[in-house]
Amino acid sequence: MNFTAVFTLAEVEALSDPDKTYRDATRELERVSASLRIAADGDESDFEKGLKIKNTLDAFEGLAMTKPSWKVLAVLTNCEYRLWCLNSETPMRHNPFLSHWVEAYQRLHKDISEASQNVNTTGSANGGLTTEEIVEARTEWIKRLLPNKNMEEFLGSTPRELHHAVIKLGLRKPFDIQTYIQMLVEEGIYDRIPEPKVPAWKRKKEQHRNNASKQWKKDMLQKLREHPDVAVQELTRLPLELSYLDFLTTLLTDHTLEQLSIDPAPVINSYIQHSLRLVEQMEKPPTDSSVNDNTDGSVDHASIWEYGKEAQSRAVRLLLLFIKSLIRKELLGTEVLYFEIQEICVRYVWIKEVRDFRTWVEEGVGEDQAG
Repeated sequence: MNFTAVFTLAEVEALSDPDKTYRDATRELERVSASLRIAADGDESDFEKGLKIKNTLDAFEGLAMTKPSWKVLAVLTNCEYRLWCLNSETPMRHNPFLSHWVEAYQRLHKDISEASQNVNTTGSANGGLTTEEIVEARTEWIKRLLPNKNMEEFLGSTPRELHHAVIKLGLRKPFDIQTYIQMLVEEGIYDRIPEPKVPAWKRKKEQHRNNASKQWKKDMLQKLREHPDVAVQELTRLPLELSYLDFLTTLLTDHTLEQLSIDPAPVINSYIQHSLRLVEQMEKPPTDSSVNDNTDGSVDHASIWEYGKEAQSRAVRLLLLFIKSLIRKELLGTEVLYFEIQEICVRYVWIKEVRDFRTWVEEGVGEDQAG
């Protein structure tokens, strides 16, 4: 096996047209590669394919720094997609190339930060494309690959259109790389990460966020006292995020709702149902027609940042932690949450934690509470 193998000139050529869609480039590469395999009278394993793609990426990343061009952008983004295709059915946390994308994102993100402070960013005479622009476009492309959703919506676009969307229109997706770093830690690929030293400006920003959170909680408690119907409606439509789950749990632990003559059970039932509708919509990005059909406002797509099975799985696991906490603390019983638990256990049975949760509910709740 050749550990330094890269794509042949013919394979590179198949991926190098910035005006060819990713779908067409993929088909052309498959045609060329098939011809080469026939000529060589042999076949490649996925490992060998991945090795060639990774080595080609490394070579063209170097070219992006010294000789940026549309061809380089096309080859880089097409190679990233081909790498994704090798394990498209594998959950991202088990994808053997997850560490590649995490490290590439961190490295490229650092390059963007440094380039923004350097007015002498390397440019190209070929259409004015710069190193920084290639780095930004590739970074955004990686952000689209990582959620492991269906890439079909992007395959009809071209590298030049990707560049236009990112550089000219400024379309950048909110993204948190820590989600994927944590996956690598949990899978034992990365060691536990020490808490980073936080710069003073970041501490101030975090303090501002904490103050805003405290004010929001204070305002919500006041609204519960003065306008309970409005407040309850807002509570049942809170985002599925840890900070809001903590707040809801605190309301039940402190018996705040009961003290205000509000039955907590319907509030939590409605919140979980709303969260389940959000998770349901996370399966795939909305089309224009599906957004237009949502006239009752039952699902706020603006609150959904990621789509795909992995995103759904993370959201369901978070919801399960919330429900399990309510049951363990005896804040609500399983009979109150029966329909919500049933829906989760049936709809998301493909998630291991859901199957474990169902077993816990069926066999372990009584023992757990007794202990």
